[in-house]
Amino acid sequence: MTRSLSPEQKREWEEKVRQQKESGQSMLKWCREQQINYESMLYWRKRFGWNPTKTLERSSFKELSDSSDNTGVTVEYRQVRIHLAKNFDSTVLMQCLRMLKAEKC
Repeated sequence: MTRSLSPEQKREWEEKVRQQKESGQSMLKWCREQQINYESMLYWRKRFGWNPTKTLERSSFKELSDSSDNTGVTVEYRQVRIHLAKNFDSTVLMQCLRMLKAEKC
């Protein structure tokens, strides 16, 4: 069921969503600093049709030298590092990614 809101409330939430986007901060950090409920912000952002998809720039990746031992690959993002052995179990990887996605840090 959709929440009923006044035009003033709608403008207020639209402004909050705009401010967060322009801040360049993660939504969680911005919400903490502004003392705004993170889940509410997610709701309103989705309601206004802004569902960010992170675009990975080439600069986000580190080029690795070719290795003849081919022991697998290591994926590293921020402070998280996942090493995938040559014949890794994709089910375990998916579980790890789901867990990381759900983590609110």
